[in-house]
Amino acid sequence: MNGDVKIYCITFGALDVDLDALQQYLFDSSDIIAFWNYVPLVYCVKSRLTATELTVKLRHFFPRGFYMVVEVNPQNMNGILPNEAWHWFNMHHHEKTYPPSPYNVNASPN
Repeated sequence: MNGDVKIYCITFGALDVDLDALQQYLFDSSDIIAFWNYVPLVYCVKSRLTATELTVKLRHFFPRGFYMVVEVNPQNMNGILPNEAWHWFNMHHHEKTYPPSPYNVNASPN
C-alpha cells in the first residue's frame, strides 16, 4: 500500500451480493477513506490501496458475480449526478458518513 489517496469506481452485477455487508465493510474498514453510491450497483471510494489490493479485499463480497475496480481521474470525467457527488471527488475527508440514497432526483451535469 502506498500513501497516495486514489479514487476508484467499483461496479458489479447484483448476483449473490450482500449489499449491506459490502457497505458495512466500506464504512468500517480503515482501507476506505470515504465512499458513496449515488448510482445503484456502483460505489466510488477513496483509498490508499492499489486497484489490485482493493480487488483482493472485495473478492468475498462477490462470490458468484463479476465486479470491476477502476481508478477514476477526477480531471477527466463527466455525467449527470447530484452536485454533492461532484463535490465529493475534490473533498478532503476526515470522517466517514453513510452516503445519501442513490435515488436523488436533483442531478446535474459536471
